[in-house]
Amino acid sequence: MKKVVSLVFLNLCLCLGFAHAQDIKISGKVTDADNAVLPGVNILVSGSSQGTATDADGKFTINAPSKGSLVFSFIGYVSQTVEINGRSIIDMQLTQESKTLNEVVVVGYGTQKKTDVTGSLSVISTKEFAQQPVTRLDQVLQGRATGVQVTQSNGAPGGDSRIRIRGANSVLGNNDPLYVIDGFIGADYNLLNPSDIASLQVLKDAASTSIYGSRGANGVVIITTKKGAKGVKVTYEGQGSVSNVIKKFDLLPAGEFAEIVNARAAATGSTPPFTDAQIADYKKNGGTDWQDLVYRTGSGQQHQITVTGGNDKTTFLVSGNYVNQKGIVENSNFKRYIFRTNLTTQVNNKLALRFNLNGANSFNHNTDGGGALIEALQWAPTTPAYGPDGLPTYSDPTGSVSRSPLDNLYDKSYDYFKTNVNAIGGLNYQLPIKGLTLDLQYAINFLDQQNKNFNGPRIANNVPNASRYSSDQVTLQNTNALNYNITIKNHSINAVAVLETQQYTNKNFTANASGLRFPQLGYDNIGGNSASSVSSGFQKWTLLSLLGRVNYAYKDKYLVSAAVRRDGSSKFSPANRYSVFPSVALGWRLSEEEFIKNLNVFSNLKLRGSWGMTGSQAINPYATLSSYNTTFVSYNNNSITAGVIQGNAGNTDLKWETTKQTDVGIEMEFFNGRVRAEADYFHKNTTDLLLNVSIPSYAGGGTQTRNVGEIENKGFEFSIGGTPVQGKFGWETNLNFSTLRNKVLDLGGLPRLGTGTGTGGGMSITNEFMLMPGAPLGSYWGLKYLGTFKPNEADIAAKQGRVPGDPHYQDLNGDNSITTDDFQIIGHAFPKMTGGWNNTFTYGGFTLNVFMNAVFGVDKLNYTRAGAMSGSGEARQFLLTEIRGYYRPGNETSDIPAFTSTYQPFTQSSRFIENGSFVRLKNVSLSYTIPSAKLKNVGSIRIFGSATNLFTITKYSGPDPESSNVGSGTDTAIGIDRGSYPNAKVYTLGLNLSF
Repeated sequence: MKKVVSLVFLNLCLCLGFAHAQDIKISGKVTDADNAVLPGVNILVSGSSQGTATDADGKFTINAPSKGSLVFSFIGYVSQTVEINGRSIIDMQLTQESKTLNEVVVVGYGTQKKTDVTGSLSVISTKEFAQQPVTRLDQVLQGRATGVQVTQSNGAPGGDSRIRIRGANSVLGNNDPLYVIDGFIGADYNLLNPSDIASLQVLKDAASTSIYGSRGANGVVIITTKKGAKGVKVTYEGQGSVSNVIKKFDLLPAGEFAEIVNARAAATGSTPPFTDAQIADYKKNGGTDWQDLVYRTGSGQQHQITVTGGNDKTTFLVSGNYVNQKGIVENSNFKRYIFRTNLTTQVNNKLALRFNLNGANSFNHNTDGGGALIEALQWAPTTPAYGPDGLPTYSDPTGSVSRSPLDNLYDKSYDYFKTNVNAIGGLNYQLPIKGLTLDLQYAINFLDQQNKNFNGPRIANNVPNASRYSSDQVTLQNTNALNYNITIKNHSINAVAVLETQQYTNKNFTANASGLRFPQLGYDNIGGNSASSVSSGFQKWTLLSLLGRVNYAYKDKYLVSAAVRRDGSSKFSPANRYSVFPSVALGWRLSEEEFIKNLNVFSNLKLRGSWGMTGSQAINPYATLSSYNTTFVSYNNNSITAGVIQGNAGNTDLKWETTKQTDVGIEMEFFNGRVRAEADYFHKNTTDLLLNVSIPSYAGGGTQTRNVGEIENKGFEFSIGGTPVQGKFGWETNLNFSTLRNKVLDLGGLPRLGTGTGTGGGMSITNEFMLMPGAPLGSYWGLKYLGTFKPNEADIAAKQGRVPGDPHYQDLNGDNSITTDDFQIIGHAFPKMTGGWNNTFTYGGFTLNVFMNAVFGVDKLNYTRAGAMSGSGEARQFLLTEIRGYYRPGNETSDIPAFTSTYQPFTQSSRFIENGSFVRLKNVSLSYTIPSAKLKNVGSIRIFGSATNLFTITKYSGPDPESSNVGSGTDTAIGIDRGSYPNAKVYTLGLNLSF
């Protein structure tokens, strides 16, 4: 026995010695697809623990059996095994892994691998905006996702933005998308700090959004905030900025203005108001530049501190954010404070708990711009800014009949306060059945809104007034979900079943007072007044929902998704309270088929199609009930008696608006994800449109909400991106653009329905917009301007009581009189195409980000220009330099009207409809990150600078083609610019520290 053991031992030693004798020394170099060296690549002798790594030059040396193999692996790259075959030099080139093949995205009530998603969604990586000084979510979304249109209509700090996903579906309701933050449905994105975002998905087609049922018709934006991590990390980011108006109007200098005024007076038989001496003095010394007095150099600062930490079981994140911005319009500013804490703990291998608490407070002061920007283009440059008493000049003898721009700036306070507290608690429990988990979540959201307005004695014609509005809103939400995930051989099933409830309560009151006895106290003491009114309100609605979804994949090749949601809303009567919203989607990953694999072209190729239904409950909670209003009646002129009169009629037959959507799409990836492309076609139809229909006076008058009409949205979406260059120098790019055709198909038999905004301030003589079958929402309603009557049109002009040089409008009905009967659709405020292009270049520690966005096929009604060029009404004279080309002898080809006694301007006309398309260099950012090695690997420092709205290519004559006076709440009336607060050109410097 001992001899046998000895022989075996000797044989093993000989074999090992022989094997060792066959080891050879191998050297080589590892690069990527662009031949850039890769340091730190792991090289392992297959079947052993023997290995090495490449040095800074990508080189390596290793001893290995001549008949063995080497395994090359590196994070982010495809691992490769190479047979040695006696070679002493082996150079290796690694290819980058496709980032999206295993990317997990958040969908409604769960997650999925991006490759398994059958619906249409856009994923916005935090890397895309990490280099830019964004402070709000709308700045993150703009230009970065196909089918998503973001218009920063109010450029004021904290101003309003219009966000639309694949058009607008509703006339009566709000078309904003649904925001879901950490599972809370209906969150306010204005109170979210972008630095806290961990993931951001935009759900666009009905297969993706139907899981949200009655609130998913306008698309869904799902946001997950950052969580803590093991260890302790502290991050600080601070930035400061200065800002200026992008562009100003070209106004006449005082001397030339006075000459124009005199010329007009002489032509119309009036006495010229300015003497030659005065004109000479204006030309020598100049006059008042009201735009310079209204605009200023704005400034801003933002500070963010984030602390994360934890251990193997419990992690936490605590962050605080402070924003303070002074706008480019005098006496306008915005402040915001945000605090967030996220806590997660793994109690055991089955139970996990989470708790999120978010608090935010914001304050807007005079961010409407409004009156001051209008009057700056209507007050005469010959009028001094201040009078002998040192106060702003009270009235303008030549230009506007309204108050001074300075009074509009300093004699009023329009303040808006918001305080929001959101708490979310939940647990996730692994049930005894494999793959089955129970997730429970409870949330409460409290929102306090305060609107406080004050108009002082100068701007209110010596009748100072104030108002206060207060609203307390509480939303409760409970979500109970069962998730089931299992893979059996080639079959993968992901299913979810949810019971969800939500309750909303709003309590509010409004107080108005005029003739304040102590105006110096503003809106904080409105008790002392000569007249006042008080009102209050209460609203409550509840929603009960049952939903389910099943995702099935066979061999990760054939994909099916089906979902259904049943919503019950207290807004509707019992007969119509519940509605069902189904969807189905199919996907086929052709890249998993052998005949596609053999092409060696695609790393991912997927066809998908979907159909589904979503809905809208866009009515107030009591629209099904008839309302009653309080009134006061005087009998015999002796006493006033309170009473009640009938208000708008209710409609118990009201039911949900329903949107049906079909989507087909293709996703492609080449070169292991180096290049990605995606295309979609969508078609949406919204039926049972909710509209307020007028009731004849003999039937009680007022309006009644009814289900009538239909709206269509359709379009194409394209995106292409990737990393064309990798290595020491890198380039990542993403380009997207979308088309949209919005059309009203039916209004319940009505030929048209006018809608307005009141923005015109006397410039609109009827509704500025018209809903008509065959035309899109946001269609401008007005006169078609044909230029001026030319000398050969004297006979036509005379029939209308006009002369050559007067404005010539199309007389639709041929009655030789221009009235509202001659109005027609003269433009469209909905853009036909939007796009964005984001580029990130890296070299060493430097990162350059260049981001552009564009809007095409959109019209704007420029009432700001119209006021300065009407020469009538509130603005009595012409102030823009374009008046230099007015019609006069020797210039009869001009389409700028002449100075005549028969001059009749209509500002609600195509003369002031302008092309609002633009291409904008939205942001350029350059940063440098100090290598961590220089900081002894204890932290990192990043220094950055950026320029926002650096230049804009547009034909629009106003300061900003994006700005608008109309808020985001409506899509029937958009795009009017009447002194709207423009976006600014902003320069920012910042510092990011982490340790």
